[in-house]
Amino acid sequence: MQSNAAVRSFLIQAKPVIFENKKVMLKINYNPSLYVFTCNIPSEIEISTDAASVYVTIACGPDTIFETTLYPYNNIAMLYDARSIIEGHMLDKQRVFANFVITADTKTEETTTPERHFIYSRLSLATNAMGFVQLFFLTTRSMFTIPRNSFQTLSAFYLPDVTLQGYTECLALFDGESTPRMVRIEDAKVDTKNTTLIRDIISPIAIETRIGSKCRLLQFTVHRGFLAKTFYVTDRTPNLTLLVRNEFNCDEYIHLTCVTKSKLNLDRSTATSLGITTFYDDKSAYEYDVESSMLTFEEAKHFSQLLLSRYVNIVEIGGALAPITVTDINSEISDADNATNSIKFKYKYSSHHFPITIDYGNNIFDDPFYRTFD
Repeated sequence: MQSNAAVRSFLIQAKPVIFENKKVMLKINYNPSLYVFTCNIPSEIEISTDAASVYVTIACGPDTIFETTLYPYNNIAMLYDARSIIEGHMLDKQRVFANFVITADTKTEETTTPERHFIYSRLSLATNAMGFVQLFFLTTRSMFTIPRNSFQTLSAFYLPDVTLQGYTECLALFDGESTPRMVRIEDAKVDTKNTTLIRDIISPIAIETRIGSKCRLLQFTVHRGFLAKTFYVTDRTPNLTLLVRNEFNCDEYIHLTCVTKSKLNLDRSTATSLGITTFYDDKSAYEYDVESSMLTFEEAKHFSQLLLSRYVNIVEIGGALAPITVTDINSEISDADNATNSIKFKYKYSSHHFPITIDYGNNIFDDPFYRTFD
């Protein structure tokens, strides 16, 4: 009887065993600011977890651009080279800014970094991105020299709920006047509801037309709130115009007065059959050596950086764009007052492309045809 009572007492005191998934420790040790330059993404991101493995993804909106499984050591898993992953995606998609999140997932728990706005930057900018974009256009030039018959692009990143009136201050010499004078023209109003990139196409001829009176534009300054950029107009016609992606992945023109030498490299194989020789595996291509005229210290430094871009296009006759590959750059730049800076570089067309060798006239069909001998 005592034995049965003891068993009954044990059964009453025993608690049922419940098999459940126990939550594990999981934390991504990275919490960037709301706006951040890609150059400030750390090379290593720690993920703290006591799980055996953690599944990590990097997503841009609904798209997963990277995924991997990491195995922790001493409860730390390391995500390496997130910067190159994010920048590579932005380059491929031609994005100046994008929203990214990093997600870590074990079988029992998931955590995600807050969604942040990443702004592309090849530069090492140890500055707050939000403060930078409110004070500067997305270029490293302090000012531009622009040929009268050409274009330049000027990109700006605006935060949400921004309202401001843009305007351009112009210094122009009007017909019949001996002294240049300032003229202000109103530009489009900037009114943003969300984070916005606005790209302005700058043209001296278009500004002269907007002034309304016949004049010769000498310089002008574009104002957008606290942002301002000055352009000095020159009548010099560039020998070479390139359209590249600058340090912020924005379009920017390079106008060069230069000397260009072309070299035809013949590289093809031959085969002879039945006494007939044919060519195959033709890799022949033109290579171009470019030497610029004298540049300022800032121009030489800036152009050298731009030519390192992955995307470089030459503006051909008629405005057509042809992608080129810069194969070599020789840039020796001095900040001495009497320095004659210039840059030398070589390029090839990215595709099997032969240039137009005939100088076609512009608008040859615009004039009426007269039958002279009728």
